Amino acid sequence: MRISRKICWLPLVAVGLSAILSPCSILAQAEKIDLTLNLVSDSYYNSITAGKEKAIFLEIGNSGDKELTNIRLSADLPRDWTAEFNPELIDKLAPDSIQTVDIILKPADNAAKGEYNVTLIAEANETRRVTGVYVRVESASLFWVWIGAGVAALLIAGFVVIFMRFGRE
Repeated sequence: MRISRKICWLPLVAVGLSAILSPCSILAQAEKIDLTLNLVSDSYYNSITAGKEKAIFLEIGNSGDKELTNIRLSADLPRDWTAEFNPELIDKLAPDSIQTVDIILKPADNAAKGEYNVTLIAEANETRRVTGVYVRVESASLFWVWIGAGVAALLIAGFVVIFMRFGRE
């Protein structure tokens, strides 16, 4: 009978040890790492002119419990577009802090009018975050509109001259 009593206590000791040790492992896992990216903008779309630079602002935040280190910034852009980040690298970002980054975005000179998606990427040693921004490209200038209007005016003037000269005979 004594042997069976020792065996009954063994599971109780194992449960007791796990109850004591499990909060320690839960506390060790509770450390949260979270990098946030928020575009500072007054509208959903950011309008930009083809071939001209525009500054947009990005807030990078650390909403986790651990300091983030070596946050590198980059962008996935349409062909022939450029993006300059200031600063391009953030050495350290403490928990519950935010840093604003200036982004100079320049579409290609020949970018067609329309909507484009620009992907902004922040990579720290501890984590990575990606966000997308919609950019609406406006036509670079009214040059071709004026050329078209000039051609149309010449055609109309030509028809008026032809009609006045030969139309009454």
